[in-house]
Amino acid sequence: MDNEVKLPGAKSLQQVVGALLFGSDHPLTAEEIRTCLKNVAKEDTTEDATVKLFGSLPLKEIKEALDAMQKQLKGLNIGFELQSTSSGYRFQTEPAAGRWVRNLLKMDRPNRLSHPALETLAIVAYRQPIAKSEIEGIRGVDTGHILKTLMELHLVRIVGRSELPGRPFLYGTTATFLDHFGLSTLKELNDLDPTLQRSKPSERKALHTKKKKEPEETAETEQPPAEGETTPAEPAPVPEEEPLEETDDIETDAPVTSVRNDNALQEILGEEDEEEEEFDEEDDEDEFDDEDEEDDEDEE
Repeated sequence: MDNEVKLPGAKSLQQVVGALLFGSDHPLTAEEIRTCLKNVAKEDTTEDATVKLFGSLPLKEIKEALDAMQKQLKGLNIGFELQSTSSGYRFQTEPAAGRWVRNLLKMDRPNRLSHPALETLAIVAYRQPIAKSEIEGIRGVDTGHILKTLMELHLVRIVGRSELPGRPFLYGTTATFLDHFGLSTLKELNDLDPTLQRSKPSERKALHTKKKKEPEETAETEQPPAEGETTPAEPAPVPEEEPLEETDDIETDAPVTSVRNDNALQEILGEEDEEEEEFDEEDDEDEFDDEDEEDDEDEE
């Protein structure tokens, strides 16, 4: 006689996924649910076809089952819902029933963010990464103490430093911020209010990135010659002329005949000078003779 009790098998994938989410102590991702289904299929010894089928399901079908559960619970209005957050899927009570849940659990009234804190948090969420000076430029007041409070609540964190002068800190939101407001990604902020749209992260980073100076003159790149074309030969370098040294005797490449002609010309000029000198001497003698004759006549 067989004393083993046979448990009823799961009828649908949603039934198994819902049980996993309800029994988990933390939000589950679709990948974690898929891993659990695979492990159970490997350890199964009953050769249950349903278990084998669930273990072989692709990730896409598990996500479709989660989306279907979200729509069904939302339409039932039974006080809780399936919420997708940045860390995974989880069941949570609806905000409309919050006061009765707090009274049941003997919980104090939750701390509410002040209006200036909400303004600052919204600016960080929609304009991150953002510097403290930019937040103060939008609000017009000092926000140092508000940012400190938001960081203590793990809603805001420092995500880096700007490359602008002074290198101020840049602020952004945390995963706790997404979980607190029931968001899976920051892109869902655009769906909350169509009039408010997030700044593009690339544009925000560009504002805090130091621009590199472009060189004034860019080097020309040599392009390879096309097929069939030959590159022109480079001209030979022209040797530099050496400066002439100052010397007493200057060597010339003039022919010897020119030198001889010059010597002959100098001899002719020299003879003419001698003849002129002779003529001058004769004139002087004639002048002296004339003067002597005049003196003799005067004496007589």
